Amino acid sequence: MSRTVCFKVSNGLDSAMRVMATLRRKNFNVTEFSMKNEGDQIVLRVAVDDINNPGFDRAVMHVKRLVDVFDVVEVC
Repeated sequence: MSRTVCFKVSNGLDSAMRVMATLRRKNFNVTEFSMKNEGDQIVLRVAVDDINNPGFDRAVMHVKRLVDVFDVVEVC
């Protein structure tokens, strides 16, 4: 099963690398990644395979703690 989350960030590619590194440290398999510019914000859309790792909510909590990440929404 794949779960998709959208993160709004303020620092572009640097923020995207921090989000991806956090998910990688938590042993998630990222199946899809997209980045879209919306004015002064960047929207990251990340789909991860959570069959082998049920701690998805905890990983999202760690990503929310990053300095330039805000407005985290899970897409159904």
